[in-house]
Amino acid sequence: MSNKRNGTAFEKEFAQLLSEEGFWAHCLKDNANGQPFDVIAAKGGRSYVFDCKDCQTDRFVLSRIEENQHHAMKLWAATGNQQGMFVIRFSGRIYLVPHRMLEILQENGTKSITEIETRRYGRTFEQWCYSQHRLDKAVAR
Repeated sequence: MSNKRNGTAFEKEFAQLLSEEGFWAHCLKDNANGQPFDVIAAKGGRSYVFDCKDCQTDRFVLSRIEENQHHAMKLWAATGNQQGMFVIRFSGRIYLVPHRMLEILQENGTKSITEIETRRYGRTFEQWCYSQHRLDKAVAR
């Protein structure tokens, strides 16, 4: 399977995982025109954007983040939405890392991060979902 097909399959898989957790989730398809996000999701009055990166090696190279993604994720957050997230998969394990964290790493000269570093800078998908469920309960009170 090609890298592009792997990435597209991961985007669909991630959107399905979000749906199973009660989110409305949709894959965006306009890669030819510089689409800055792969998946948009909403739940409980909160909106999220995600860019999915499926790592085939033991490192996530930060240069894979495109300039238009930096700009779009900054604007997304500045307009009152939840911070954009990068969804990074290493050997089947999925991590969510805030865009701002990856931006800070790049600004400080970091070129790539390992799975262990990815977990340190972000959360596993399961941890993120748990925090969203707790937020839902807190808002419901």
